[in-house]
Amino acid sequence: MKHLKTMTLFLLGAILMVLSNGKFLIAPAAWIYPIFFFLATKHLSPRKSLVILIVLTGICNQLSFFHLIPSVPIPFFEYLPALAGSMFAFPFFFQKLVYKKSTSFAATLVFPSTYALLDYLNLYFNPNGTFGVLGYSQYQVLSIAQLASVIGVVGITFVITWTASIIFWLTLDHPHVNKRTYIIGTSLVLIAIFTLGSMRVLSDSDVNTVAVSGIHTVDRDDPLVTQLPDLHKQDLPTFLNETEKNMEQLIAQTTQEAENGAKMIVHSEGTLIIDETQKAAYLKRLQEIAKDKQVYIIAVPYVLTREEEPNENVLYMIDSSGKLAVEHFKYGGNMFEGTVLGDKTIHSIDTEYGRLSGIICWDKDFPTIIDQVGEKGVDTLFIPSADWKEVTPYHTIVGHMRGIENGANTVTQSVNGLSTITNYKGEVLSQMNHFDTDDWVMRGQVPTQGTKTLYSMFGKYFVICVILALIGALIIIYRDQKKSLASRSHNETRSNL
Repeated sequence: MKHLKTMTLFLLGAILMVLSNGKFLIAPAAWIYPIFFFLATKHLSPRKSLVILIVLTGICNQLSFFHLIPSVPIPFFEYLPALAGSMFAFPFFFQKLVYKKSTSFAATLVFPSTYALLDYLNLYFNPNGTFGVLGYSQYQVLSIAQLASVIGVVGITFVITWTASIIFWLTLDHPHVNKRTYIIGTSLVLIAIFTLGSMRVLSDSDVNTVAVSGIHTVDRDDPLVTQLPDLHKQDLPTFLNETEKNMEQLIAQTTQEAENGAKMIVHSEGTLIIDETQKAAYLKRLQEIAKDKQVYIIAVPYVLTREEEPNENVLYMIDSSGKLAVEHFKYGGNMFEGTVLGDKTIHSIDTEYGRLSGIICWDKDFPTIIDQVGEKGVDTLFIPSADWKEVTPYHTIVGHMRGIENGANTVTQSVNGLSTITNYKGEVLSQMNHFDTDDWVMRGQVPTQGTKTLYSMFGKYFVICVILALIGALIIIYRDQKKSLASRSHNETRSNL
């Protein structure tokens, strides 16, 4: 019966871990799954707990991210989620080791600190970006998601895991501890987070907005699109003829949206593939439209170059005077895509509709660079993207959280994905799912002002707070253990006397 109970707890924890991340992102699951793993390992040895959890967390993460990560020609790359997921067994292991030394309240900080530090390692060193950060699970609970504007998405991870750690700690025996005090204290903190977050969501409802349209004109899985790079190598005249047709369609749609009242028009990544000899003429035509219609155009041509040169995945922001105001080369995932590497600088322009900036798709997965958006006071961040069905809506949600962190409204136009307009609080103002319609134009209103966030000023230093919390907890645990040993030695001496 005892083994059955343990297996049931492991199973429930595993199911909830799968649902907490990746393609599911069910908010309550993220708060609950660690508790089941704690309870399942409560009476197991640390070593046995670690072995079981390495296997379980690896399998769970693989299931959460099945087909979500991009396909690249690297052996076993598709199993990267399993490897990354297995690392999250160690915070449980460290917490269990600590509880063998001390059950003081300070010990509850070990699990959230080590879990958050793993997320920070993901954030700073993962070439794929921040895939798998637990804090993304709260994107639909806007009252909780607002916490990202203070301590970032990894800060949300810390709060979730600390709550789970405290709940488990309360199930342990503490003869001289008033548990009610800790229950009330934890509850008040969570209520305060939810209340302040709700107040932020409900604030500033009356704002100035501007009409924006997002456009893509192709399905990236269409054989006519997928064969273009090979056609470029094998039959350049036919390639030029085909891409001219695509170009004309995109320009016509852009003109139509401008005539319909859109003041800012963004194309998705990958909606137009052209040869380098076509780029100048294409941009000139867009500049003429921008000047004639008094609109801002964000274009993202994928430019095929000579074989000895890397291709260009580049964003151009054209202002209402027809000037090329911003040129931004994609940097995210460049090691896999092999295109010209961007300089990792966020460029912006000041307009009558606020300060505007743009990045491309995978760029948004690197918050250490996107932090410049908040530092430079960008009001609206355009994120033209190219996704696929399995990664929808996960990848678009990442952009929402970057907006909350940095106080920026976001406009994401995604071919084969979810296109959205959000305000700086992460509220979706308009959306269009590529797979639900054949009219791949998103229309809506975006606020002209963002806001300054605490995260944009101090949030990057929260990792230092996490490290200090871990060090402080370990010092307290060491002192508690030392006192316990001294007390035991004293009692033994008295007993011998």
